[in-house]
Amino acid sequence: MPTQLLSIGYPQAITQNTIYALPSKRVLLFTQDAAPTFFQSTDVSFAVSVAVTLVNGQAELAGGFLRCTSAAPGPILLKGM
Repeated sequence: MPTQLLSIGYPQAITQNTIYALPSKRVLLFTQDAAPTFFQSTDVSFAVSVAVTLVNGQAELAGGFLRCTSAAPGPILLKGM
């Protein structure tokens, strides 16, 4: 199945355990949900991944791919840096 590309600048719904491609530049992710669990990886298979640490619902991302392993959060927003 093709990997969906996340875009910068508007809220987007994501689903649990689905792998999304991040934009090709650093982005700031924002979510209003309390504590979703995100992982990022440079490999679409997620053979090696890093947990994303949210601070006040935000995290800077630079990996190639993103996955949410907790219950799907509300919409997320990506802002270019």
